[in-house]
Amino acid sequence: MRLDAQLLIYVYMGICVSLLVFNLCYIFADAAKGRRIKNPGRDLKRLQKRVESYAQTGLIAKKEHKANQRMLSHVGKLERFHWCAEKLMQEMPDETASYLSACEGDSRYLALVYQKKDELQKAYFARLLEMYGMGRGEKYDELKKILVEMACSPSVYTRENALRVLYHSGSTEAVVRAFVQMSRRGIFHYGKLLTDGLLSFSGNYEQLVWELWRHRQQLSDDYTLAVMQSIRMSQDGYEEEFGKLLEKDDEDQELRLEALRYFRRYRYDPVYPVLLDIMKGRRRMGWEYQAVTALTLANYPGAETETVLKAALCHVNWYVRYNAADTLVTAFGDEEGRFSDVLEGEDRYAREILLYMLRRSSQKKGERG
Repeated sequence: MRLDAQLLIYVYMGICVSLLVFNLCYIFADAAKGRRIKNPGRDLKRLQKRVESYAQTGLIAKKEHKANQRMLSHVGKLERFHWCAEKLMQEMPDETASYLSACEGDSRYLALVYQKKDELQKAYFARLLEMYGMGRGEKYDELKKILVEMACSPSVYTRENALRVLYHSGSTEAVVRAFVQMSRRGIFHYGKLLTDGLLSFSGNYEQLVWELWRHRQQLSDDYTLAVMQSIRMSQDGYEEEFGKLLEKDDEDQELRLEALRYFRRYRYDPVYPVLLDIMKGRRRMGWEYQAVTALTLANYPGAETETVLKAALCHVNWYVRYNAADTLVTAFGDEEGRFSDVLEGEDRYAREILLYMLRRSSQKKGERG
């Protein structure tokens, strides 16, 4: 029994020593890896020779392509390559950019490799593609096909990095396919990221948004909303389309509200009667529509607009009253005499909100000098 206890102690000590040795080896290996990344040494010289050779000859040997593919399939070596490329981009930017562009065929092979790796490695690879301008061109090729698949990833970082490459590629077809695929699979992506991404598109932006709008039946409401927001921020020409959408009772509320915001920026006279009906409560729409319409009417000044906005000052909802008062002062001036009928009226809430807006406008004028 005593011998068994001693044996157990020796085994336990052996395990502790093994763990200690393993941890020490790991620490030293990790430190050595960090030094290799920060001080690439031979890797930097090797890449510099390749860049200089390509600058002189304009050719890359087939075996060099294969070596790149084999080496960069490991994320650690890809990270070292990133450090080297960043260093050379500072010293010889034009030559390095040309060399990286000539290696785009390697990126297609590597995309197939990293597509099967974990989300962090996929996101990192897609980020490098964007940084080095890979995948440019309108043609829908193998690389863009893989990036569309990456855009459907469960990781927001992988999705966003893949989408950014597609935006910068200038390929309308690739972006449309990505949006359609993400919608079909029910993948949620933040609307602000989608809108900003569309606005950063490097190709024919007008063609892109038109194709997305043409495929709108294949897009979920979230993706359609992002498309509409990017249109509102960038261009007119969709007045008729958005006007039809506004009048459809079965459309999503957010889409119809976005159409109202669009008409606040781009005047479209045929929609004016609809706006008046919304403010008068003749359409079965909630207070949200009236609140947004009150701001939209700033783009449609006139006697009837003034009348419906003054009536809205008595609305039961505070947001409707607030926006109506804001538009009245913005569109018709801040002279109290013009609004004597409201200021001398019996509705206390209408008086107070209008007085607040009038004084705020006067204060802003005083601050501007």
